[in-house]
Amino acid sequence: METQLNYVSLVRDRHSTRSYELHPLTDADRKDIAQAIASAVPLTATSLLDWRLADKSIMGCSAVLYAECGSSADELIDYGYQGQQIVLALLAREWGTCWYYQVRLPGSPCSITVGRPATPGLRSAVVGALSRGHTRKTIEQVVPEGMLQDSAALVRTVLESARLAPSAMNRQPWTFKVISPNQIVVQGNTGRFPDLGICLANAMVTARQLAGAATVTRLDTGEYSVSWQDTRLRKD
Repeated sequence: METQLNYVSLVRDRHSTRSYELHPLTDADRKDIAQAIASAVPLTATSLLDWRLADKSIMGCSAVLYAECGSSADELIDYGYQGQQIVLALLAREWGTCWYYQVRLPGSPCSITVGRPATPGLRSAVVGALSRGHTRKTIEQVVPEGMLQDSAALVRTVLESARLAPSAMNRQPWTFKVISPNQIVVQGNTGRFPDLGICLANAMVTARQLAGAATVTRLDTGEYSVSWQDTRLRKD
């Protein structure tokens, strides 16, 4: 299912759910959530996290998703990278989610609330609209060196998905550099949050959807390359 998801739309439609229906999880729900978890790929082959569901109700959610994770910058980035892929897969299944930094279950830097979204009132609709990009930095702010003159639409779409990533306290601690029509570099300061990994996940799934394949490579602490080849354009 995940290979067919429209990640571009999911990234743009995603917002933090802060009001949930009263919905105890059924066995079918748990299987559905497990499939979303299984769709996530780690940054390295040895860093796949053991994501778990805790039956806790925060803001009325059905459960809380978390994994044990170390506190190094690389580990936090991978936590956000895997977690955001799960968030988008859950959204495609009509689950509401919210990255929740105030609750840290054993060994985790933060949690993800999961549940069926309640019918939004006026206030939550306004908050949702704001969270979908109107409070984000502009593309000019996050690409300080500017775009390449011949930057393709694919590059711009990947950058837009990265720009829309959520972050703790809306810090948006990243900048982007366009290296070529097939590569961008993401730089940022993680601190004690998995924000940079969330941003990388948005960029990766967008590039993978539009180009057919994408690679994320660590260049240095807090610096990663996202690259792709337009495999879907070469039919001959």
